[in-house]
Order: sequence, then structure tokens, then C-alpha cells
Amino acid sequence: PAMQRLITEYLGLDDLLNVRARMIGNGHIGGKALGMLLARAVLRRDAPELDTRLEAHDSFYLGTEVFDTFLVHNGLWWIRRRQRDPQRFLDEIEEARKRMLEGRFPPSIRRQFEGMLDYFGEWPFIVRSSSRLEDRYGNAFAGQYESVFCANSGPWDSRLAKLLDAVRRVYASTMDEPALRYRQRRGLLQENEQMAVLIMRVSGTAGGRHFHPHAAGVGLSTNPYRWNPRIDMQAGVIRLVAGLGTRAVDRTDDDYTRLVALNAPELRPETNFGEIARRAQRRMDALDLHSGEVVRRPYLELIHDQADFPFDLFTTREEAGRPPFLTFDRLLSRTAFVADLRGMLATLRA
Repeated sequence: PAMQRLITEYLGLDDLLNVRARMIGNGHIGGKALGMLLARAVLRRDAPELDTRLEAHDSFYLGTEVFDTFLVHNGLWWIRRRQRDPQRFLDEIEEARKRMLEGRFPPSIRRQFEGMLDYFGEWPFIVRSSSRLEDRYGNAFAGQYESVFCANSGPWDSRLAKLLDAVRRVYASTMDEPALRYRQRRGLLQENEQMAVLIMRVSGTAGGRHFHPHAAGVGLSTNPYRWNPRIDMQAGVIRLVAGLGTRAVDRTDDDYTRLVALNAPELRPETNFGEIARRAQRRMDALDLHSGEVVRRPYLELIHDQADFPFDLFTTREEAGRPPFLTFDRLLSRTAFVADLRGMLATLRA
């Protein structure tokens, strides 16, 4: 009901037609895709000046009915039904995962995937879960299902095969034990968990072997990390990294992200310059267009030949002649970046 109220208020017929034009198969588009579209619609109406700061939206939606058809065609329907039994829901997961990873799609769906590939050309995209239960109020399912990057380079047949494999991997992640236990803990085993898929163009700079945006991250409208009394918890916080946002989402113990309180971006958890330098991000994630894998390497190694990388905004030198390290200080202090994000998060929270 809470989501339905927002849908009624912010989405119209044009939005529905735009979704339909990008649908592969039929059914629902799932919670993650809905959340993204609603967030954009809220900004479009309530904060149009901030909406103009956003990159154009460019995604496709694999409908939930494709998932049901895939289950039937690959002998998985009754395994899914038996998983509603809380005493047996883990019994057949290995067999189910195997069938999903080897499963076939109907010819009509393959043709629609082919049309999507023709649209994207050789630009990278990411295949993301967007189930009916995902991103609902009270059930975020964060990290439970898989997302798969597709470099989308090379021969056409190979690109199509990797796309289909990526969708199968997202489908198979519904059979992972942690995801099923998550559903059990929340009393959702009886729910019909239909998996839609969101296929999004990846933001980044083209032209080299390693593909990535200059920076990415995660934003929260409420700041749970109040390390200084000057921090307003209701102003929001971001975790900011150079390169793909995977490093900000999948926190690693061997490196750091820049934590930014949006009401006081100059404040840092570190207390002196030496500590700031030691806790700066050293490694960066990027999509290797040759291997098709996400690689994690020293950021200077990945950007040494990128003339457009904004060193002046992103880096600081401890002293002349020393390698620069990532602080994002000038991005935060000399651009509208912080004000824009704070305004967007406040609008969405309201």
C-alpha cells in the first residue's frame, strides 16, 4: 500500500509506456526497478533543478513472467513449490542451481535479448536482480541476490552468450542458501518470489581497456556514523570511491572509502594529515573490457593514461614529488556535488 500511494502520485501513463517500450517479456518489473523509477519521478516533480543533474536513464526490464516460464521449461517449477515447506526448503538447492545455470530461454525471449544487444552496441551494462520482494518496505534484500557486469565486447555471438549466462546467474542466486534463509527469517517462504531483472547501462569513460566512472558511491539520507558533534544525522552521508561503486558497496578490509557527512563535508574521522594519507583509497575497481572481469588494482595503475581523470578535484599531495592520494577534497569544497546530493536525499526521504 505504501508503494502504491507513491506510484499513484508520481507515475503516469507516459512512465508506464516508457517501461513497456523497454520490456523483455511480460509481467512485473520488480522492486529494485520500481524504486529507481519512483526516485527519478520524485526528483522530476519535486526537485526539477536537481533532476537535470542526473544522467539520462537507460535500462531494460526482464519481466517476472519470463522467470516463471524459465522455471517451467527447465523442470524447476515443482522444486520451487516444495521450497515453501520450512522443513525442506534447502533440500534441492544444488539441483535447482545446476538446472538454472544450464537452462534455456524460449526463442521469442532470445530475439528480444538480441534486440537489446543491438541497441547497446558494445557499451557495458550490468544485469541486476529486481525481484517482487526486493526493496519493499521492511525487506531490502541487500546483497542477497547477484549482480553481473557484462563488458559487452567482442564477437556478437559471444556477447549474447555472456548476457544469457548473466541472467541465469541472477536467477540461480534465488537458490543460494543465504537468500533462502533471509526469506525464511522474514516469513516470506510462502510468498511467490518472482525474479525480474534490471539491465542497466554502466556509467563510465570509453576509449581504453579499463572501463569505469571517475567516481561512484553509496548515499544514505540518514547518517548513522556520527563521529563528531557537529554532524547532523538527518543531513545524510555518502561513501565515495574512485572507479566503480562496487568498492563502496562491498566494503573491503584492505582499503578505505571517503566518508562524507553532507552537512559538514570537511570533517573527517581521521584526526591528522598523516592518518588521512594512510587511510586514503589505494585500489580501484574497473571493468576490464578484454577479460570481461571486474579488476581491483592500484588506482594510479588504472588511470595513468587517462588524460580526463580529474586529478585536481580528487587528489592531494603530502608534499611535492610524492605520489598523489585520493581525498576528493576539491570535489567536495569547490563544486555543487555535496549540495546536490544533500538536496536529492532530503527530497527522496521526504
